[in-house]
Amino acid sequence: MDPDTKETYYAQIGALTVLGKIGDHDLNYHCPPAGYNGVGPGCKTKPHTQLAVLHVNALNNKLYAMDIILSGAPFPATQGLKNNKPPFGTARHKFTSGIKIKNTGHFKICAGKKSNKCPNKNPNAHKLPHPLPSNYGHGIFAVKGSHLVTTSTWIMDDANQLLIVSAGNTSYYFNGTGFFMYDAGSKTCTWSATCDYQCEVYNYDSRFLDYVGEWVITKKWGIARMKPVAVKVWIGNAIDAAGIFPIIMYTDKKTGDYLGLDKLDPIPSPKMGAVYWYTKHGKTKPKVTIKNYHPTLVEVGCIGNMRDWIGGVGTKKNA
Repeated sequence: MDPDTKETYYAQIGALTVLGKIGDHDLNYHCPPAGYNGVGPGCKTKPHTQLAVLHVNALNNKLYAMDIILSGAPFPATQGLKNNKPPFGTARHKFTSGIKIKNTGHFKICAGKKSNKCPNKNPNAHKLPHPLPSNYGHGIFAVKGSHLVTTSTWIMDDANQLLIVSAGNTSYYFNGTGFFMYDAGSKTCTWSATCDYQCEVYNYDSRFLDYVGEWVITKKWGIARMKPVAVKVWIGNAIDAAGIFPIIMYTDKKTGDYLGLDKLDPIPSPKMGAVYWYTKHGKTKPKVTIKNYHPTLVEVGCIGNMRDWIGGVGTKKNA
C-alpha cells in the first residue's frame, strides 16, 4: 500500500538484467569484497544486474514504482555509515502515469534532473525499531529453487544478548561473545567468534534497510494456508553471520515484531533465494523462552552447563 495515496499494488520481486544506468548513479548490485565486515567470500552476481521490487497497480496492471536494492558499492568503512543514506538501502523511481507491463521486449526509463532518488520523504517518521522488539517466532525456512520447506525458529532475548535461529537441521546459538552452530545431521557443534549477538541482530537497522510502505501478505511459498497479515516492509541488505545479502524484511504492523525475511538471489533467476516466515510468534520472556527451547546447547553437547552460554561465556567444546 502506498503510504501517501493508499493505493494498492502487487509487489513483484527479483533480479533484472539492466543495460546502462539511471542518471549518474550506478545501481547495479555488486558483491562485497571478501572480509568486509568480517564476512567470507561466496557472493556471486552477473554484470548489469539490479535487484528490484516492482510496484504494479492492482487495478490497471501498470508499473508505478521500482525500488532498487543498493549493494553498498563502493563499500565504505562500517563505522562511517549513516541511517537512511546510501550506499545501502534503496533507490526509488516513481512513474506518475504508469508504464504498461509487457510479457516480452524492453522498456526504457528516462530520469529527469529533478527525479527523486531518495525512497523516504520523511525517514524519521518510519524508523526500523532498533533493536527489534524481543520476540519469538516458529515457522518455515524455504528455498524454492531446491523445493525445500523445513522448520525454522527465531528467539530473540535482547536484555540478555541471546538469540537462537534454526533452519531445518542447522541451529545457531548467539550470545555476547560469538555463536555456536549445531548440525543435527552430522551431530557436530562448532564455535565461532566472528559474529556475536550484536553483529547478528543490531545490523538490522536503518543504515542498511529502508522503509517502503505497508503490504498485506496474502500468501508465502511453502505455506499451504495463511491468513492475510498487515506488515511494514523494509528493503535493503542484511549484514550478519551469513554475510552480506539483499533482503526484504517484514515487521508486524500492530506489534512491531519481526515476522521474517525474503533473501534474494543476486543472480537473475525465475526463483527467489530463500524465505524465513514465522506464523506463530509472541513476546520473549527474558532467559525463560531461551531455556525452554529444545534442543538446548547442553542436550546437543556444545557445553556442559547452560550458565556458561547464558552468562556470555562461549565454551569452545567440540570447536
